[in-house]
Amino acid sequence: MIKKIQPCLLSGELVIPASKSDAQRAILAASLCEGRSEVYNVGSSDDVRAMLNCVKEIGATVLENENSVSIIGVANFPKKASFNCGESGLAFRLIAGVCCVNDGVYQLNGSGSLLQRKHNFIDEFGIEYGIKVQSENGKLPYVIHGGFRGKTIAIDGSQTSQFLSGLLMGLPLLNRDIQLLARNLKSTPYVDMTIATLTKYGVVIKVDQGDVFNIEANSIYQLTKYTVEGDWSAASYWLIAAALGHEITLKGLNIDSLQADRRLLDLFSDFDNIYENKGQYTIGKRPFISFDFDATNCPDLFPALVSYAVFCEGVSRIKGVHRLLNKESNRIETLLSEFAKIGAELSVKDDTLFVRKSQLYSNSVHSFGDHRIAMCLAIVGVNLNEGISISDAGAVAKSYPEFWADLTELSKKKGPKPHFQ
Repeated sequence: MIKKIQPCLLSGELVIPASKSDAQRAILAASLCEGRSEVYNVGSSDDVRAMLNCVKEIGATVLENENSVSIIGVANFPKKASFNCGESGLAFRLIAGVCCVNDGVYQLNGSGSLLQRKHNFIDEFGIEYGIKVQSENGKLPYVIHGGFRGKTIAIDGSQTSQFLSGLLMGLPLLNRDIQLLARNLKSTPYVDMTIATLTKYGVVIKVDQGDVFNIEANSIYQLTKYTVEGDWSAASYWLIAAALGHEITLKGLNIDSLQADRRLLDLFSDFDNIYENKGQYTIGKRPFISFDFDATNCPDLFPALVSYAVFCEGVSRIKGVHRLLNKESNRIETLLSEFAKIGAELSVKDDTLFVRKSQLYSNSVHSFGDHRIAMCLAIVGVNLNEGISISDAGAVAKSYPEFWADLTELSKKKGPKPHFQ
């Protein structure tokens, strides 16, 4: 699928789609409750569909309603199951964590870019705790012979927080006191999200000093009604567009959200240009000056930040490059190659991406199957004199299938695009 993006002024209101990160956690938690839970605003992304399919393999019944999904969970986690996680790294890592600590034999597979991503930390966990884990040198498919017998776990939290979240969701099923220590923990906001989801489902995990997690024997999943938040990751592209001078108002966001990508607001906080009115948010035009931003704990913001930095005077610095190596693409390589095609000057030194303003021009680019690359290039494209052509634009379905329709709707108002050069 190729999308030709025309230069235009974006203008209007949008309801931000559901956070796939929040939805996947809520769906899995609901499947681990015996009885019927309701999850509202789950959205229609490919990753959410993958998790819904996975919980059916757990034995949960999934009933899709007009505004919610009813999930009738299981009394006991199965002793044998086979999961297809699609292209969802989060679905795979959450399910893998649950499988590792429960008794049984579990097959986990996926498709597309997920088959190329490495998960050696799961193999290493198996070796450390006597859990038989079979994989293709750290790649899918996986076979996990689960069963954790101890009372303490210590893992390296620097590579991914998602497997840690899976362990935190699986350990309460063992119904005994367990302590988990996460060394060198990164992406703490995502772990905070998991803890918050578990709390809503009645599972209390006590956190000590930010990296010690205590699960008590009586922490049992309970039925609930859960509403998924709007997605700050999806919102980031429209907020960047607004900062570039487009006239966009967003609905459906929780300003107090624990989502990591809410941190994008920090980029604008010094300029007093964040406006809220009855739950609607917009960003006023920000001065086009370079910035420093540490995205180590919110690496999904990298593409949106780059789409802003290329228009800013001077050199912007974005820290946390090492977090981009194992995404839907090698995201740092893709950013470097595709932005170079439109004249952008990007370079990497140590763990920092440097973005220098340059004369941009229209060209054909490729998302390489990465939904966030496609969306950030689209925002750049509407600001170029002759637009931009994006190959593999259908990748947005992974997290935001309505993106192109929303872009079309915002493009309807006639007016000149913002001027930068």
